[in-house]
Amino acid sequence: MLNKIFISFFLLISGASVIAQQKTNNLPIGVFDSGLGGLTVLRALHERLPGEDLVYFGDTARVPYGTKGEKTVRAFAQQDAGLLVTRGVKMVVVACNTASAAALRRMQEGWVPEGKRVLGVFVPLIEALTERQWGDNSPPREVAVNHVALFATPATVATRAFQRELAFRAIGVDVEAQACGGVVDAIEDGDMMLAEAL
Repeated sequence: MLNKIFISFFLLISGASVIAQQKTNNLPIGVFDSGLGGLTVLRALHERLPGEDLVYFGDTARVPYGTKGEKTVRAFAQQDAGLLVTRGVKMVVVACNTASAAALRRMQEGWVPEGKRVLGVFVPLIEALTERQWGDNSPPREVAVNHVALFATPATVATRAFQRELAFRAIGVDVEAQACGGVVDAIEDGDMMLAEAL
């Protein structure tokens, strides 16, 4: 449970950010998001991997990423992942959909330090939608899902990364993408009524 996780604050670039750390054994898994929403990913990791040490970084100084340009998001994501790597993590999980969409593939192809891995959050969603397992590189095929509604930040929608990753695994799936500006701010502020309305 999250009540077992130690939370401390430190300064990064222009404002306060959050690191939560749970100590259990060897090198930790690092998780980052543009704010606090990634704590849900941290909690899921803790539940599924209770023996793992976890480090969380929420870039609250620059939240939200979803209204920023792709180049800026890529730079922020690499800085965030780099910060976690300098803290000794064995793996980085990008819990921010916008950072996953804008930066993950480039980071995996050209930035990841030797012996480290960087994973994102929306590829597992696509794998679940298409009933494909990690590492299944067979050609795209028809799947049970024919229509997907994607509600995401403007920056996530603009990358078309969800559609690209889906096309690697499935054919015949129509994606209706809707940019939802203001959703991250509402969630970070705890205003779930406004988030649902947006």
